[in-house]
Amino acid sequence: MEEAAAFGALGQRLGLQLHSTDVRIMAGLTARLTPLNVTPARATAIVYIALNAGCDQVTLGRALGINRASTMKAVDELEALGAIERRPGRDRRTNALHLTPAGETLRVQIEEATLAHDQEAFAALTPAERAEFSRLLAKLRHEGKGEGL
Repeated sequence: MEEAAAFGALGQRLGLQLHSTDVRIMAGLTARLTPLNVTPARATAIVYIALNAGCDQVTLGRALGINRASTMKAVDELEALGAIERRPGRDRRTNALHLTPAGETLRVQIEEATLAHDQEAFAALTPAERAEFSRLLAKLRHEGKGEGL
């Protein structure tokens, strides 16, 4: 997206500025994760499964904020990549998701790549500014719950 000034008053809106920044930052993250054969969303799923071993697809979908079909597609892709495996779940209708050894290696690579990306993407901010920015984003996420945001 072009400079905010090119959009007049609209360019001064925080939502547009945040979106524009997000687009730029996510493009950089996508480029950094591409050699690992994962998208940012798939990378997030891998880390979630690592931290919540044995979760089912419904729980994963809720955590990622995606629908059932998208969750199934993500799980299928991660399984085809060799990063996760389905095991018997809490009942006959569910599968428990677990990382494979290759998935655990990939998780470490994802965490390293995302750390390097964050350091680069937010290099213009001091450590104190990064902490404040993180605090403000958390406040917006918390305040926006249940309000259609």
